[in-house]
Amino acid sequence: MAAAGGGTPRRKGRRAQPEAAPLGSLSQAGGQHAPGTGACEVCASPRLTRLHMTLADGTAVTFVSCHECEHRAWFPVDGDGTALSRDEVVRRSGRA
Repeated sequence: MAAAGGGTPRRKGRRAQPEAAPLGSLSQAGGQHAPGTGACEVCASPRLTRLHMTLADGTAVTFVSCHECEHRAWFPVDGDGTALSRDEVVRRSGRA
């Protein structure tokens, strides 16, 4: 059934969908990574996966996973290159 004016009929109560945000890419550089994420802090390998994340308390971090030794760490973007402890990440990720 066509609406007046030849358009598509509208459903009552239907909300407009928000525009989709562009997706990031794991294979392309983008965003600002934290200091200390240029090489693995354990084995010094430069072969790292880096993901920019925001913890539940609003802390922007770069999660780093080493391809060589599988070490993982979280570095605050506005930090000095010192990784957060796992306990600190869990504490900051909890929802009140």
